[in-house]
Amino acid sequence: MTYTPFNNNILPIFFYYIGLIVFSILMTVLMIRKWRERKVNPPLYLSIVFALFTVALITLTIGLGEAVITRFFKEIYRISLPVAYSTIIIADIFLFIFAKEITNKGKDALIPLIILGGAIIAILFLPWNWWGVPPEDYVGQLNIRLYSTLSVILYSYVIYIFIALFCIKARKQANDAKVRAGLTLLFLSMISMITFFLMFVFDTLLITLANHPGYSEFVYIAWIFAILFFIFTYLSLIMPKWLVDRIEK
Repeated sequence: MTYTPFNNNILPIFFYYIGLIVFSILMTVLMIRKWRERKVNPPLYLSIVFALFTVALITLTIGLGEAVITRFFKEIYRISLPVAYSTIIIADIFLFIFAKEITNKGKDALIPLIILGGAIIAILFLPWNWWGVPPEDYVGQLNIRLYSTLSVILYSYVIYIFIALFCIKARKQANDAKVRAGLTLLFLSMISMITFFLMFVFDTLLITLANHPGYSEFVYIAWIFAILFFIFTYLSLIMPKWLVDRIEK
């Protein structure tokens, strides 16, 4: 079995991920504190979403850390990719549950979404994804990596678009300035996640069509939008006093 050599140009993303982990842990802790204060379900669901995104980041960083140490993308790296994607799917399910809780819509869609999410997770672990395997090792063989990645993205988009459309509709009906601001922030968080995955599509296309080693500039941009998702979602639900004062002015 051959391995792809580690490229030093990828090293900055490793430290980038470490910084993102610190940020995501902080946001998760803040959301958990708000849940413990309020004792209601929405902050709990968002705490789980934040925690799962943190787990995905930690998983990716561990896999990349193996490559940094061994100078090759090896087994831990290869398993880290489907595990991280699977974690994101689970986070999407809890994000949908959060939206269902605050909108009272989508109840009938929850079970089908869970079943579909489970099927996509199973596909992610099929050997024909060739996660981290050098392209020359699977020339002429079935390669479903692009389709698996697109499945994760399309699945996520269904959830994000559902929430975004609700925000648009509800904002038009809301009279309270704070409610409208909260819905706007939640809408922006969904747009951030849609853009997040779009950047990974571009990165995957480079890998599949141009034999790019991966971790292009699109990955850096993607995680900037993930940071915006954390911030916008947190502010939309928590509405700190400084933000309320600004809205009322």
